[in-house]
Amino acid sequence: MKNKITLKTILMLFLVGIIVASSSNINAQQNNKYGMLSFNKAVNISGKQRMLSQKMAKTYLYLIDNPSDVKAKRDLLTSKIIFEKQNEIILQNSSYKVTKDRVAKVKSIWTSFESIISTPANFDNAKKIIELNTDLLKATNSVVSAIIVESKGVVQGDISLLEDDGYGESDTELKQIINMAGRQRMLAQRLGLYYFANQNTLKDKNSEQMLTNVFNELDGAITVLLISNFNNSKIDEKLGLAMTKWEQVKMNKEKLMNQGFKASEIYSISNDLTKAFNTVTGLYEKVKM
Repeated sequence: MKNKITLKTILMLFLVGIIVASSSNINAQQNNKYGMLSFNKAVNISGKQRMLSQKMAKTYLYLIDNPSDVKAKRDLLTSKIIFEKQNEIILQNSSYKVTKDRVAKVKSIWTSFESIISTPANFDNAKKIIELNTDLLKATNSVVSAIIVESKGVVQGDISLLEDDGYGESDTELKQIINMAGRQRMLAQRLGLYYFANQNTLKDKNSEQMLTNVFNELDGAITVLLISNFNNSKIDEKLGLAMTKWEQVKMNKEKLMNQGFKASEIYSISNDLTKAFNTVTGLYEKVKM
């Protein structure tokens, strides 16, 4: 009798184990998300934070000489609102310490950054923004990296990956492409930012080199996107549109480097480029594996 009970108990435990394991696998598949978002969406949204950091800085510098531009004022205001809201979305949907810590770092820098851009545009504060914008950019970029690694940890069931500093090794190929396409949006805004930072009243020893670096990075990444294995006819079409807009800038590189564009022209060009690459990024986000 005792042996029968033991065998029956063992059998029941074995069956329960199978059920629990199956349930865990189903839950893991269902929970392979960044909170309420897909990880692809989270990479896209966190990447937009980089772009917004540069757009706000660019707009502030533009407003120094164009204080009555209503559209630019509205751009700055809406960018601030979206940035703050998206930061909360990113924080609320993560359950991992590394990501949360990095969002907290963004919020810390944002406090100083936001207080400056909330003042009427002037040269003294513009110089502070030129110094501070890269810190905010780096902080927002580190959040993107953490989310990519977080996604890898969820898939593998190994969140210890989050303690690894080798983020590039943990990226999935699709998320790398979403990240790269999203980075182009940021670079388009950064191009405008350093165009304005390169004018004589704000220029320092690094301004021209920064503008050159942004130009080269933006140009080089386009080639990588063009040969991506994730491209389809729709992505190719939208990449072609983005390339057309970029070629108009590329053909006028000397004009770009020598303040040959009107302020309103470069302001619009950077926004048009950002819009084009935002469309491409959104299409990569929806690619099904």
